Amino acid sequence: MAPKPAWYTLEGRGILGDFVNLLHPPYTLWHLSYVTMGIAIAPSIFIERSVAVLVAFFLGLGVGAHALDETMGNPLQTRLSKKQLYLIGILAICAAIGIGLYYVITVSALLLPFIFVEAFFAFAYNLEIFNKRFHTTLVFALSWGSIPFLTAYFVNALSISVPVVVVALVVGLLTVVQRTLSTQARFVRRRLMLPVESLRLSSGADVPVSTEDLILPAERALKVLTFTVFLLAIALLLMRFVTFPIF
Repeated sequence: MAPKPAWYTLEGRGILGDFVNLLHPPYTLWHLSYVTMGIAIAPSIFIERSVAVLVAFFLGLGVGAHALDETMGNPLQTRLSKKQLYLIGILAICAAIGIGLYYVITVSALLLPFIFVEAFFAFAYNLEIFNKRFHTTLVFALSWGSIPFLTAYFVNALSISVPVVVVALVVGLLTVVQRTLSTQARFVRRRLMLPVESLRLSSGADVPVSTEDLILPAERALKVLTFTVFLLAIALLLMRFVTFPIF
């Protein structure tokens, strides 16, 4: 029996299950955690702006970018048509842009570069246009890690300091780790369609190896890192809002 297209996908749940799978729930949570971190470390936190930036990135990345990605070969095997996926993707990204433009007008025009670059990457990376020139690890690290973090920080602080840029670099590097692990896991799940029983060494000897042996290390690391990044984001928020000592 062939493995599921991803470790987090639901099976046999109809259109609702397809939509949940489309969100890539652990990875959407992971990247919204970066947004939360940007909010949490800002010197001042504006609740309305913070909620808005979370909603915008949920729509733009969690829904829109993932929907466009699904048009490229149906990697999650959803039953949504290409027309439906394009409609979902474009509407979600446009809604995210609309939220951003509202704050360009009401808060700071300096938000415009964040919106432009992120919108461009949402289409260029996920639709693999321009001969995949923007479908790279660097663009993924920026568009799914560093830029969401910096945008969430800037919309509250209206400035960016050197230490914040260093944290953005750390966030980008974590995003590279995620892409590296998920790429390896996806290769095994989606390219090795038949179960693996052994590997043949150049010496001719066979080493017993199962498909699970090839997938487990990367996916276990992804699960732990998803939970770790989420907990870190929550911890940073708690440090801002919970001031009473335990003992």
